[in-house]
Amino acid sequence: MPTLSSPLKIVNSPTDPFHIMQMLNIIARGIDRSIEIDEYDLTCSGPSYTVDTVRYLQKKYADYSISMVVGADQMMKIEHWKDYQDIVNIVHIICFNRKNCNFTHRPNMSLTWIDDFKINISSEQIKNDIIKGELKEDNLPPAVKQYIIKNQLYGYK
Repeated sequence: MPTLSSPLKIVNSPTDPFHIMQMLNIIARGIDRSIEIDEYDLTCSGPSYTVDTVRYLQKKYADYSISMVVGADQMMKIEHWKDYQDIVNIVHIICFNRKNCNFTHRPNMSLTWIDDFKINISSEQIKNDIIKGELKEDNLPPAVKQYIIKNQLYGYK
């Protein structure tokens, strides 16, 4: 679920939602399974709170259980999220390890821990690399990299 304005980030995405959706659609086309990219957070005005998104998804998919995939770096901050107890009560969390993270699983959370996750990258790191002019081949699908270059996103020149 893409988002524009995270309340815990100092700098949020300067990228137009149109471009975010285009890049996600490029990635989705490269995957065999059917993927639905929901624009809910992109269309919200103001900060986008995970608990609001989770409640929206709970209503939209009332007959399904919902899982949320998150990196350990973000799980270390979960107590700072708005109404985080509601989040952990509504969704099952799939948490993957991040290098240099010392996350300790809390017993009150339904959580699946993925320790052997091999990709050590985040969207924030990718954006920072692009800003520094270091668009790395192994961090992005080639078609997304070309889209970023063509549209000069994230300050890429």
